[in-house]
Amino acid sequence: MNTHASFCAALLANNVRTNDELQAILTKTSHDRLRTRPHANMNTMIWSIWHSYRCEDACIARFVVPKQQVLTTTHANAAMQVPYLGDGYGMSEADVLALSATISIDGLIAYGAAVTAQSAAFAGYIADWDLTVPFSEAEVRVILGAYADLADDDGSGTIPYMLSMTKADYLMKHLYGHSQYHLGEISAIDGQIPGTRFFTW
Repeated sequence: MNTHASFCAALLANNVRTNDELQAILTKTSHDRLRTRPHANMNTMIWSIWHSYRCEDACIARFVVPKQQVLTTTHANAAMQVPYLGDGYGMSEADVLALSATISIDGLIAYGAAVTAQSAAFAGYIADWDLTVPFSEAEVRVILGAYADLADDDGSGTIPYMLSMTKADYLMKHLYGHSQYHLGEISAIDGQIPGTRFFTW
């Protein structure tokens, strides 16, 4: 197995493992606990899970897997009862609490499974990528022009972001690192809520 294939295999295994952990939290934790915000300026467990899946969907769909977001193709927002199209970045505290209170857990479970399944196809699309270089501005502009849900993105934020890291860095961040960060956050939130914890180590 060459280096490129080994990288993809390891990244896929870690993506699946991380997302399986998020799914286990959703299925094995009481709904009240998932929705609880233990302290001001903390998120809820369920918001962090939703945010993790939204970021993966938004960053891997279109930019890596040349398909629409799962959010779009499966009408996931209606199933999750979420009125926001974004990924939660910059969301107000009131909106975090509102989403946490009303999001459908079954809908989120289905959305997370679908995001994981679509992301798993990434290796088939990057066989000829040079993983040591960043996306080029031209590559990003082609993607921004190809999808209706990116029509309002003028590239002023997206392009510098995509040029700030290598393609390997981008894949590592959005298929593994970001969700791992939020797993740590979820563990910290879980530890602040009275009652039976999900994380028991």
